[in-house]
Amino acid sequence: MSLPAQPTLARSFGVSAEIAALNLSLFMIAFAGVQIFIGYLSDAIGRRPVMIGGLAVFTLAGIACAVSPSIEVLLACRAVQGAGAAASPVVARAMIRDTQPSGQAARLLSTMLSVLAIAPMVAPTIGSALLDVIGWRAIYGALATCGAALLLYANATLDETLPVEKRTPATFGGLVGGFGRFFATRGTRLPILISCASFAGLFAYVAGSPFVLMQGYGVAAKHYGFYFALTAIAIMFGSITGGRMLRAGRSPSTMIVIGATIQVVGGGFVALGTALDIGVVGFITPMVIYFFGSGITSPSATALAMEPVPRLAGTASSAIGSSTMIAGSIAGYATTRVGGSTPMVFAAVVAAMGTVTFTLAALAAYLRQKQHESR
Repeated sequence: MSLPAQPTLARSFGVSAEIAALNLSLFMIAFAGVQIFIGYLSDAIGRRPVMIGGLAVFTLAGIACAVSPSIEVLLACRAVQGAGAAASPVVARAMIRDTQPSGQAARLLSTMLSVLAIAPMVAPTIGSALLDVIGWRAIYGALATCGAALLLYANATLDETLPVEKRTPATFGGLVGGFGRFFATRGTRLPILISCASFAGLFAYVAGSPFVLMQGYGVAAKHYGFYFALTAIAIMFGSITGGRMLRAGRSPSTMIVIGATIQVVGGGFVALGTALDIGVVGFITPMVIYFFGSGITSPSATALAMEPVPRLAGTASSAIGSSTMIAGSIAGYATTRVGGSTPMVFAAVVAAMGTVTFTLAALAAYLRQKQHESR
């Protein structure tokens, strides 16, 4: 929701675009970093208290962001807000693994991850409207209001899904050992790398689009939400399409190849469109294709990564979430810092990530096929 406000923050506080971009990057870095501990903590003390605590921190930090008197205070509060936000997706994935058999869990994870992919795409459209009508502080007030509503709802309705007898003592050795077992398990590493590459290209757009569209192509601030909504609709339809194909019997390994193929096509066309200087149409149309492919790729890749480790639900959820978000944060910040509002730099990043995603997906599908043949 704060994305459209980044150029406004730069002007309001008299800072560079790179400093304003930290508003998003610090949130995502904290969001990713805290996930490393959240899943293991929920394995130790239960899912419900971790979820409730995270929502409380998110809400209070949102209020602090809305009244921030300086860019330094805002950035610090955004980092705290990111830490609070980390609990919800990690615990939700773990709760699915707690309560469902492996086959049903994979389908539910795909559905949940589709929604998680859609939400960050729709949010900037809402943020753009709030910015245009009220101002940038209203965006953080809205986030705090949403956090408070979710906190009350979770406190009233959320049941604990991890019995006491299945919890593990919280120790540093246990944390390290859990991550070690997860990454050492065959079949987890390639799907995580696929998720990271796919999300890196996606988040390069998320972070850089305000500057590329509004400064590079001269799109008015009030129209930015419309362009961003196009990619939101694309990832939504990609998620819906992928879910239907999974229910029709397509395997997740097949789905990642299909989605990655669409992504590499979109990445290639966005590079071509910017090189030929076609204009905003040559930029946004290929991004719609890329986002559609991402909606197919990411849920299946995450489901594949969690499939081999049902007994490490919290730790696995943390590893997947933190790795993906770190990749996205680095890609978003680096793209904005190096390229600024230049479409060519951005397009090169998206094209490269589409190529990497496709290469890894093809390799993962090949290795799974060889594994099945050997049996």
